[in-house]
Amino acid sequence: MEALSPDSGARTAFAERLALLYKEAGNPPLQRVAEAVVRHPRVDERGRIVRVSAQRISDWRRAKNVPAQFAALSAVLHVLIPEARRERPVPVSAGLYDMAQWQLLWERAVADPANGRSAPAFADDQERLQGDAPAAVHSVCPYRGLASYRQQDARWFFGRKRSTDALVAQLRAAEKTGGLVMLVGASGAGKSSLLNAGLVPALQNGVLSDEGGRPGPVLQLVPGADPLAELTRRIPELAHAVSATEETGAATETAAAAAAAATVREAGTPLFAEAVKEAVTAWARRQTSSTARPVLIIDQFEETFTLSSDEASKRAFIQLLQAASAPSATGEPAPALVVLGIRADFYEQCLRYPELADALQHRHMVLGPLTTSELREAVTGPAKAVGLELEPGLAELIIREVSTDGPRGTHDAGVLPLLSHALLATWQRRKTGRLTLAGYRAAGGIQGAVAASAERAWSDLDPAARTAARLLLLRLVRLGEDTQATRRRGARRQLAEESTDPGKTEESLEALVRARLVTLDAETVEITHEALLHAWPRLRDWIDEDRNDNLLRQRLEEDGRAWEDSGRDTSLLYRGSRLEQARAWRKTAGGTFLTKGAVEFLAASARLRRRTVLIIRGAVAVLVVLAMVAVVSAVVAWRQRDDAVFEQVVAEADRVQDTDPSLSAQLDLVAHDLRPDDEDTQNRLLSIVNAPLATQLLGHKGAVYLTTFSPNGRFLATASYDRTVRLWDVSDRSRPKPLGKPLTGHKSWVSSAVFSPDGDTLATASDDGTVRLWDVRDPGHPRPLGSPLTGHKGAIYLVAFTPDGRTLASAGDDHTVRLWNVRDPSRPKPLRRLTGHTAAVRSVAFSPDGGTLAAGGDNGTIRLWNVTDPHHPKPVDKVMTGHTGTVHSVAFSPDGRTLASGSRDNSVRLWNVRDPRRAKPLGAPLTGHTGAVWSVSFNPAGTMLAAASADSTASLWNVRDPAHPSQVGEPLAGSSGEIYALGFSPDGRTLATGSGDNKVRLWSIPTSDVVGRIGAFRPDGKVLATAARDERLRLWNVERPNRPVALGKPFTPRDGEVRAPVFSPDGHTLAVLTGNRAVQLWDVSDPTRPEPEGPPVALRTRFAAALAFSPDGRTLATADTDRTIQLWDAGDPSRLRKLGAPLTGHKGYVNSLAFGRDGRTLASASADGTIRLWGVADPRHVSRIGKPLRGHLGPINELDYSPDGRTLASGSDDGTVRLWNVADPLKAAQAGSALTGHTDAVVSLTFSRDGHTLASGGDDNTVRLWDVARPSDASPIGQSMSPNAKTGSFLSFSPRGEMIGVSSGTDTVRLWNLDTDEAIRRICSATLGVLTREKWQEYLPRLSYAPPCDE
Repeated sequence: MEALSPDSGARTAFAERLALLYKEAGNPPLQRVAEAVVRHPRVDERGRIVRVSAQRISDWRRAKNVPAQFAALSAVLHVLIPEARRERPVPVSAGLYDMAQWQLLWERAVADPANGRSAPAFADDQERLQGDAPAAVHSVCPYRGLASYRQQDARWFFGRKRSTDALVAQLRAAEKTGGLVMLVGASGAGKSSLLNAGLVPALQNGVLSDEGGRPGPVLQLVPGADPLAELTRRIPELAHAVSATEETGAATETAAAAAAAATVREAGTPLFAEAVKEAVTAWARRQTSSTARPVLIIDQFEETFTLSSDEASKRAFIQLLQAASAPSATGEPAPALVVLGIRADFYEQCLRYPELADALQHRHMVLGPLTTSELREAVTGPAKAVGLELEPGLAELIIREVSTDGPRGTHDAGVLPLLSHALLATWQRRKTGRLTLAGYRAAGGIQGAVAASAERAWSDLDPAARTAARLLLLRLVRLGEDTQATRRRGARRQLAEESTDPGKTEESLEALVRARLVTLDAETVEITHEALLHAWPRLRDWIDEDRNDNLLRQRLEEDGRAWEDSGRDTSLLYRGSRLEQARAWRKTAGGTFLTKGAVEFLAASARLRRRTVLIIRGAVAVLVVLAMVAVVSAVVAWRQRDDAVFEQVVAEADRVQDTDPSLSAQLDLVAHDLRPDDEDTQNRLLSIVNAPLATQLLGHKGAVYLTTFSPNGRFLATASYDRTVRLWDVSDRSRPKPLGKPLTGHKSWVSSAVFSPDGDTLATASDDGTVRLWDVRDPGHPRPLGSPLTGHKGAIYLVAFTPDGRTLASAGDDHTVRLWNVRDPSRPKPLRRLTGHTAAVRSVAFSPDGGTLAAGGDNGTIRLWNVTDPHHPKPVDKVMTGHTGTVHSVAFSPDGRTLASGSRDNSVRLWNVRDPRRAKPLGAPLTGHTGAVWSVSFNPAGTMLAAASADSTASLWNVRDPAHPSQVGEPLAGSSGEIYALGFSPDGRTLATGSGDNKVRLWSIPTSDVVGRIGAFRPDGKVLATAARDERLRLWNVERPNRPVALGKPFTPRDGEVRAPVFSPDGHTLAVLTGNRAVQLWDVSDPTRPEPEGPPVALRTRFAAALAFSPDGRTLATADTDRTIQLWDAGDPSRLRKLGAPLTGHKGYVNSLAFGRDGRTLASASADGTIRLWGVADPRHVSRIGKPLRGHLGPINELDYSPDGRTLASGSDDGTVRLWNVADPLKAAQAGSALTGHTDAVVSLTFSRDGHTLASGGDDNTVRLWDVARPSDASPIGQSMSPNAKTGSFLSFSPRGEMIGVSSGTDTVRLWNLDTDEAIRRICSATLGVLTREKWQEYLPRLSYAPPCDE
């Protein structure tokens, strides 16, 4: 990518260059680099050993300082350059590994006046420098502006990995089938970038090659005016091969021209196809010895239609590509893979050619918009790749601007080039290796990029094209009577045909498309981004200079189109004053600003008026017709407006669903109020019922750094950058309120506010180096206690009380932790000063027994002290290492056995500290955040860990088994700034977060989750059995679904993973299959004390995991081998006995078993795609019933009988659910058509208690509800629902009513209430104050303010 000169002086260029080298070296910890300098000593000019601290290196990277001596810099470079060279032998930027260039760069930085040194020092050496050095040491710009990414830009191409993988998958499929592969996308969607910087590097890395094999050659070209000649020029063998098939070639013609001529004559014949295959094969052999097939990439394939006028040549070119990509008649594979990249608006032209139509039907990929996470990666990834930082909040601002009007938070396809243009301008305004908010705003952001591009494109048009462009753009704008202008889509053909100058309209349209201002998608035309309407002064002036005239023109053109669409219905023509107004306007504006259709509409209206004057008697009839049309139009318009408003509300809710789920929930309530009976809206509310939702607390005027609940949970303390601490009454979580006035006194930002264990005292700490104590026994009137505690030199980052409340610890910038005696808070006394850290100490925490203190800091380590006697604390020799950045937070679990730490390296680590002297890490780091982890906190039960991050989200983790933690649900989002603080309430049901947007949020945490990956309800619905990853079973009391309670301790079968728990009909026995191929029964008549009933019974299965009790509980069905079924006598659970021989017939694994309600029939489902019915009235003599039931196109995973036993439901890998009428098993047949909607395998099914509703769960992470009251006419109930986490294979209606148990995330089973009214109550209580009048106006400007909850 281009290297651009720095804009902020030699000192900044030096810092950016060092940051780039540091990034290329793998971002080693600063301390490690400093230690490496010591291990490999170097001396300066005076012979002294060079020593460099981690802090000095950090200052150099941030341009705070420049090395005083080159020897110090050289010592660091001798550490970094070898590491960077190991990662990338060829430097990412020329001269990055060259010590001579580094010395020149250092000399310039030292001479920079910003460094406090005089310029003449540089002037003395200027002549030598100019002779030896390049003109400037460049910084690398990773953004391409309006240009597409090229092959050499691959290392800065981010956000399209998913699309690259999908395109590679298309090529792998084409390797087997042959044929052209087509990449289709709107203009500006990034097709060229994906092909150049995504696909080509993947191919060169051998993604299609055999393991260890060399990749095949890759040829890229753009068709141009003569695509056939261009391809022949790039593959000369084609000219020879085609000429060989044609004896007649004029000697005067060039090789390419002769080949083209011969090809045109012979294209489409078998001889031609064979010659092409031989030519491409010969070319590939000449290029490389690899056996991998070559890949031909034809980018901008639309040029074949736009630049080439010879139809025969076009067709020959397409047939040549088809021949190169098709297998031979003898079955040999195609000699090459061919990928075509084409704009979506050329879809219709492609359909005229059979070869392209076939590709579009079977082998095409649509390049859609980036997801929010991909968009974030596209913004931040290139900067990180060259060692640049983004100022906090910049990525969020950019994503918010880009996604401002896309569905579900996505962006419009054509906005990506404008985004890259804005980022390029921001890079040019960077400061000290950082992209800043100020730079982005100075560049104008997306709006500035839009305006600059628009004016440049406009100035390049001639006067006639400018007139056409103005009319075109105004037609792509929708004006409202009292609302802002918005974009509207237009049909390309219609825009051209209705124009008074179609040629100039097409010319201007292409210019606007090239400038990325207008997006073409299939047959539609649309302005790329809403910002164009108000960011480009020229267009804004056109809209505003005579708004009434534009509204009149818009109405006239719309009415003209309606008249045309109706077959020129005369009742739609203008009359009376309306006609006079339109004719008067036309005279002043001229015909230039009207479409051809509008002119004809106006002329027809005038002719009608003349006829009306002549036919007076028809006037009454005409008026009646007009009145009727007006009434009908009004009704239709009202309905259309109602539909449009509803759809807008739903779209806005979707758009903020990932970024602000609380606001999304409130918008869903608005949609529900508009249409209370809409099933889709009801399902949306049910999907939200288990999602964490937040109520905002407003008042702070700066970032909130700490949130702490009082021990009784009634009060909350928050510390802020605004130098205050605030107390809040949160006894009613749905209506929190401030208590008294803010606590003031600190002279700088307040970092910490912590309650004592008895709740009577509050300790606060600040950047001013002091700790203050407050009497908060009356929280409405707190008062200071004694004088501030002093002793630290610099900021104090955190304070913590011991569990007995007698000792306070404070962590400071001076590398120390101090202990204070606060037994009498009015007379605190210093105790001891704990040392050992070599950098600032950021975090401190006491163990629950008060005997251990943990502290983490800037050097990336955690130290432990034995503080059983706080007067004589003893350091623990074990220093906990593993983080590669500052440890911002540490927290002990309530049982004291686990320590959690959050770091600037974006990770959370768990440590086993049962014996602090032998502390060790537990499992791998918890990852997923894209920014520093500022705070970690355990819930009071110790089952959940929360982590707050600089990426504006907080994550929740299931840590019941700390060695195997798993994320719970989606991250908590909604903050527009970094989340610095979080803390659980004493009851664990609320999480308070503090963030950089000055807000405190109270999150309602779902309490209906239990540990497990699969489960089963007891028939009475009061107990749930779950099996978890730790290979243990747990029983839960779920009589109160929102507060499940564990019954007894987890218990473990003999060996192996638990695979299929099933209750007997009386609920006294639990049968489980284990991973060691055995079935075991447990007596759970007392669920608090389960006991095994007899030894495990061995099976001969390897993979099958099917299990079912008969309705009377006396027969148990299991898989015997993977493809056979065995029945067992379970009358005596302690002694299972085989009943008859194994049942055979299936040719695939037996995946599911289900007994009919009368117990006389057994259904089995298999991976062979069939369902078999068995007569088991006498389980010793089983008979097959009828033929296997077929219909699914893949393995069948699950079966379930309806409560009345007349319907059997099946779910399959083919993504469908099928219903079978089994009222008479001998005549079993499919009832109705397949139920479709899932986009992946259906893995779970369950009927409701009344049998009218069927729920299905799929690997697409959704749950769908189906109305099956009439199985032959079953239909979906609303849209799919998501339990806010990855679903698994467990899904079951509770026998007690409207509740579903569903596997939700790794090792979590969620109890999901399907009561819509309960969902509404929860949303209202958990999101108070979210939908403010300002938010309403921003998101719902077409509706009057009417919040859905009683506030």
